[in-house]
This record gives sequence, C-alpha cells and structure tokens, in this order.
Amino acid sequence: MSDRSHVHMSTSTDDAPIRVEYADYLNKVLVDLGIAQAFLTPEHAADLVDQLTAALDVYASTLKAVA
Repeated sequence: MSDRSHVHMSTSTDDAPIRVEYADYLNKVLVDLGIAQAFLTPEHAADLVDQLTAALDVYASTLKAVA
C-alpha cells in the first residue's frame, strides 16, 4: 500500500459506530465511518486529531457563551 492517505467509499447504509484502529500491516490509521473508510498515515491522523480538538474547543466555547 502506498505511503499516502486515502478514502474508500461504499454504498452501505448501516448505522455503524465510528471505529478507529491502527493497522500495523498497512502502517495506517483506519477510521471507519460506516459508509466511508479513511486510511491515514500516522502524520495525517495526528493532524486530524489536532483539527478535531480545535473544532471541539470552538464548540465548547460556544456552549459556554450561551450558558
């Protein structure tokens, strides 16, 4: 498998939970979103975590401002 991140889309309509695991045989972080699977390099996965954390911080500050 290449050293690039990629996404695989399917036509599944399952309400599957979000699942994340490290696939050592691929050297990728697998993010399973039900109809989409993202195969991320560890670097891209770390960047995603940083961006998700920042977005949730904005969300939390919005909730504090409303309360």
